[in-house]
Amino acid sequence: MQKEQLDAFRRWFTEYVATFYTAGDDFLNQNIQLKECHTHRVCNEMRQLATVLKLDSNDLIITETIALLHDVGRFPQFKQYRTYKDQISENHCLLALKVLAEYNLLAGLPDDERMIIEKAIEFHGVKELPQLGERPMHFAKLIRDADKIDIFELLVNNYRMLAEEPEKFTWELEFPDTPECSPEIIDALLNQQLIHYDHIKTINDAKLLQLGWVYDVYFDWSLKQIYDRGYLRDIIKLLPKTKEVRRATECILEYTQKRIEEYK
Repeated sequence: MQKEQLDAFRRWFTEYVATFYTAGDDFLNQNIQLKECHTHRVCNEMRQLATVLKLDSNDLIITETIALLHDVGRFPQFKQYRTYKDQISENHCLLALKVLAEYNLLAGLPDDERMIIEKAIEFHGVKELPQLGERPMHFAKLIRDADKIDIFELLVNNYRMLAEEPEKFTWELEFPDTPECSPEIIDALLNQQLIHYDHIKTINDAKLLQLGWVYDVYFDWSLKQIYDRGYLRDIIKLLPKTKEVRRATECILEYTQKRIEEYK
């Protein structure tokens, strides 16, 4: 890939997103802006991660292209359904591929590069990656890590607002904000297992699921960012102070600290 192609994708992205802003619809505009800003932050995280891994110039451009385009399905998703919940609308990863096909956006790329970009976008939101082949798998891991880092910050800020200033909280609550934590989720964390989204019953379960993402972070640099920026401890502070939760969160922190020490 050439830098000029990435520049063209950036221009397209800006123009594409602009078509979704609608005069007089503050709810829509707020949510479109949310994903537009998220995309730019993920691009920044991706650049940092790719630089740390010392990818060559061509692969650096591919990684940023993936980051730029990974959530383009979110914009038509919210425009049509006014929700970001895939379960009650459409899979935003597959919707992104439809957008890229509709605009024939990747037509000028070599087949192997186009396939890498499409596979990374298609699978960036799945619970676990399937076998994709060495290079597609590498790029899929990159976008999943970069995406997680930014989502950590976004969700931590929202959890904190919900706890401290609930009157200012504008997000739609998908689960009840009650004290319970599901035993099966606690057990999964203790066994270093990923948690299925269907098992979440409360906001506290959602917080625990997010803590469990550390088991699905591929690159040690990414995990260090999540830990050093305080995201794990910020979430833990907002969880019930029960024995079961303490055991699970201590397991999370021990796992994370061990990997970071090995990374150093």
